[in-house]
Amino acid sequence: HSVLFRNGSESEESHKPSTVGTRLSTSKDKHDPASSPESYASAKDGVADLREFEEFSEFFPHFEQQKLYHEALKIHEDKGIPCRMSRSGSEKRVHTELVKCGSDVEYLAKVHCLRQAYTRLFSLPSAATWIADVGRQLISDLIIFADRDPKDYLTHYERMLEFLSDESSLPIMQEELGMRGVRCINFYDVVIDFVLLDAFEEVEKPPSSIKAILQNRWISASFRETAIGTAVWSVLMGKRQMLKHPRGFMAHFYSISEQVTPVLVWGFLGPESSLRSTCFYFREQINEFLVDIFNFFKVRYTNVDDLAEDVLREMKIRVENINQRLSLEGC
Repeated sequence: HSVLFRNGSESEESHKPSTVGTRLSTSKDKHDPASSPESYASAKDGVADLREFEEFSEFFPHFEQQKLYHEALKIHEDKGIPCRMSRSGSEKRVHTELVKCGSDVEYLAKVHCLRQAYTRLFSLPSAATWIADVGRQLISDLIIFADRDPKDYLTHYERMLEFLSDESSLPIMQEELGMRGVRCINFYDVVIDFVLLDAFEEVEKPPSSIKAILQNRWISASFRETAIGTAVWSVLMGKRQMLKHPRGFMAHFYSISEQVTPVLVWGFLGPESSLRSTCFYFREQINEFLVDIFNFFKVRYTNVDDLAEDVLREMKIRVENINQRLSLEGC
């Protein structure tokens, strides 16, 4: 059992009234009360009332069967749903637009449901083992595809799994990730939101030291690639020295990042290559997976078991797509 795969209800944060609704903003229709950043109360009044969905129900007759989602709306109305907000330029917002939700409240309600689904999945040994194996296999294959040795990545990945399997790690994770805005220790919040989505955002805006290397055309591509690895190591070393817990979650995360980040930076920002196209395909598959699991027409928000089953199915589809791509590219 991993401390990472808990339900939102198991986190102390989930029992606290959320103020996230007062800080949300999107570029959606300004007349939509669900996406207005000005009033948490108006967001609740505008969205949680199911009569608002009568017109929508005409086009989607099964909407009333999405009972898990309706329960989440009620929870949001009663006490709010805590959720981390990501940086988007000078603003902070949730991933409403990325996953193509109609409002921030719809996004938050579905996040609450997905947390429960992932908790259910990790209560099933076969599903938990499969997901852990996928993390090991996909990233190591990507490293191999970049002509690098995955040995150190695999070593640090196993150490992370050991850390997560220790129940005593939970307070450290809550402290470290809470300082970084993570409101719930769950697979969705930590792995998908904090790790994957942040990685895709940050690789587009590398530190100045890495940007200078990428833009220096006077040195060869191979030298730039090596220099990026050194620069990444230097940046992460600086962050590591500031950690309160030298063997905590963030320390393990930085060790893994030292192996993966140079591949992603060179893949996304380096010269045109098969690695570049494969990295973009990898991100595309992750984003499409997220859109699908937030889509009523792709997954069932009827109950926890149905949603968990559908989320696992969608994960397997995307993993198979990525594996086929790597096979075609010769990995």
